[in-house]
Amino acid sequence: MDYRILVAAVAGLVLLAFGGFFFALSQLSRQVLAPPAEPAAASAGAINPAAPVAKASPASIEAEIARSDHAELQSLLKKHFGGEYDELIAIAVRRRNEGVSDLEFGQEILDRFQEIMRSKLKFAVGASTSTIDQLAEIEIGLFRALGTEAAPHCLKVLGKDDTKIESPLPESVKRAMRMGTLIRFHAIVEGMPKSISLEPLSADEMAAFEKALGRHGLQFEEVRSGAFLDKEGAGPGKPCLMVEKLYQSIARLGEGARRKLYTGLFFLGRGN
Repeated sequence: MDYRILVAAVAGLVLLAFGGFFFALSQLSRQVLAPPAEPAAASAGAINPAAPVAKASPASIEAEIARSDHAELQSLLKKHFGGEYDELIAIAVRRRNEGVSDLEFGQEILDRFQEIMRSKLKFAVGASTSTIDQLAEIEIGLFRALGTEAAPHCLKVLGKDDTKIESPLPESVKRAMRMGTLIRFHAIVEGMPKSISLEPLSADEMAAFEKALGRHGLQFEEVRSGAFLDKEGAGPGKPCLMVEKLYQSIARLGEGARRKLYTGLFFLGRGN
């Protein structure tokens, strides 16, 4: 077997790995980044329509984002990606002064976070193993939640259901998505000074991967084709539980193989 086939297999699985994270770009992001509480001045304006509405400024927008669940991400962006951060703030000021709603504002801010991140994910290949393992732990928890308490959202995350979302996301899923975004940015920061490419699995690593899959009732060809998603039959959350099994299988591997597989799943693909 040409073990470079594993690189292609990993690329084919990128859609699964990015599911819980990148789906926040569309429908689910409205629940992940809830708008912060309205400032006192705005509340006063609601009581007295004649009261002037203060114009948004870079300082007020920074304060608004800092009150959201993305305060830590905001700080990281400001420190390491100053140019993109300043551009984000400038656009946010303009949109606020155009009268965009809180919901739209939260959506657009998150979209900007994601755009900055997508263009830099390739650098995360050089992140430390501990950071990659931390992200894997978050992803495992995310897909476990999507297979159980958030089962109605599982197929949407996997791109297999485009119907309108009716139920709110559980807090565990929202928290995992936020943490996944933050850890990916940390991985980018760690990896940017380096120049590392993704190597294929060796024959020994491939054998270990197949053995680890077998412990979870999976076979490599099923994983590569995507057939493993339906292995346990019908049920709205079953495919996400199968993704969890895949990630758990990788978690059993030695550092070298584990890094290669997780790196391909979490950081490569989607235009990178």
